[in-house]
Amino acid sequence: MSAPKELQEEAKDFTVLYAEDNDALRNNAAKLLKKFFHHVYVAADGKEGYELFKKHRPQIVITDVKMPHISGLKLSTLIHQSNPKTKIIIMTAFDDKDYLYKAIELEIFRYLKKPVTLSALTEALHDAIVKIGKEKELELFHDYMRNIFDYQSSLIVMFKNGEMLLSNQPFKEFFEVENIDEFKDRYGDIGHLLLEHDGFLYNQQDRNWYEEISANDQKLYHAKIKNSNAEIRHFFLKYQRVPEDDSLAILSFDDVTELNLLKLFDNKKTKSDEIEQDTKAIFNLLEAVHRNGAKVQLHNYYKGLSITNNAFVVDVGEDTVSLKTNFTQQKAIRFEQQTIILSDAFPYALLCKQIYNMNLEKQSVSLRNLRFIPSSPIDRETIRLVPEDKHTVSLFLEDSKYQGMTRIEDISLDAVRLRVDALPPGLEIDSELYVDMVLEMDKAPLILNAKARLFKKFENKHSFTLILLFDFKESQRTDLIRYMTKRQMAIIREFKGL
Repeated sequence: MSAPKELQEEAKDFTVLYAEDNDALRNNAAKLLKKFFHHVYVAADGKEGYELFKKHRPQIVITDVKMPHISGLKLSTLIHQSNPKTKIIIMTAFDDKDYLYKAIELEIFRYLKKPVTLSALTEALHDAIVKIGKEKELELFHDYMRNIFDYQSSLIVMFKNGEMLLSNQPFKEFFEVENIDEFKDRYGDIGHLLLEHDGFLYNQQDRNWYEEISANDQKLYHAKIKNSNAEIRHFFLKYQRVPEDDSLAILSFDDVTELNLLKLFDNKKTKSDEIEQDTKAIFNLLEAVHRNGAKVQLHNYYKGLSITNNAFVVDVGEDTVSLKTNFTQQKAIRFEQQTIILSDAFPYALLCKQIYNMNLEKQSVSLRNLRFIPSSPIDRETIRLVPEDKHTVSLFLEDSKYQGMTRIEDISLDAVRLRVDALPPGLEIDSELYVDMVLEMDKAPLILNAKARLFKKFENKHSFTLILLFDFKESQRTDLIRYMTKRQMAIIREFKGL
């Protein structure tokens, strides 16, 4: 209930019409209403009331039911036909259900029984004013959203239950149509316009384009589409469900043709060093991801432990990109002094080898020196862990023990990466060796003696790296699985304690 003083403050900018054929009631009520409203219009019957309504368009109407010429219910019908948003309060001395049912049918705002108390009237007026205010706010919001929808530079289509409902002006201009119905008549479906390209979104035999994109809310897709002039344009497509109504969704098309990103998805060119080092293309791609507000992932290792978390691009400079991520990922980046950026929008993973700045308070990290890497560590099929410092390893080649320094860089269930200070004589790719390893595992060490084959070798600045593939017996593999499980838990505890 609203007190009279509060109602006086609320009602000052509103107009009210009062229709009542009883002279005494009309005069008294008019005096009361003028204490609250700056503009009060008074009618002695329904006909006069309707004329005043057409002239002044008040937001609130208070009317008696039975009046000469035009009844209160007939007046309410005429007003609702003219402006359904008008709030009508009916006051009557008659306890007739037919009046009540008719009032409900007309969606009358409030039905008050005479004699009406001051508190009942002020409460009804307060509720009407609040309702009008909320409707006005909602209308302004919808107008604002319509403006945003129409004047976005991106092409936008709204879907309802999978069917195109409406589109914005840039979409209509791109396809030279007046409305969504003309688009359907001319093109049928968006999927018919999506051109086939490796790594892009288009209709495929096993899956329709809409099934794919609607199953991956917020994911960025690349797409090629011809405009009305038969020019091929490159778009980022993003599908977003409307939180308040799951039947509605927005599909946006961000035209990135001018960024010249298509070459990144050309298999022949992408494999070349020129594309891998194409800094401009990389930062154009990051800028497009930033503009679309799409999340990426940062990937790091701590002694072989995989650490991956979501991140958002917050700024893109000429040679620097800044991302917002969580403290766990910042800690992993600081340890490894590099990170890998992953995104559905990238043809390959991005390796960032220079940490330009890190702000723990803002949970941000700035990176430089970015390049695409065709093969990424994230594609590892097995876990590779760094063993404890206290381990020993010996190599035997043709019954001769290698006498140089040997350390385990990391170990998996299938292979071991070793660092040696010199290459053993006669060691070639596919050479067979025997490996003796002693790994710390709780109080009892794990001793493994296995046959191995040289898979790869690399020359470093002051050493060599050897990758050996194991030929384990089943019991040895079981022991190594137990070791890897315990070692992984130990690394997790160590990382948390950093």
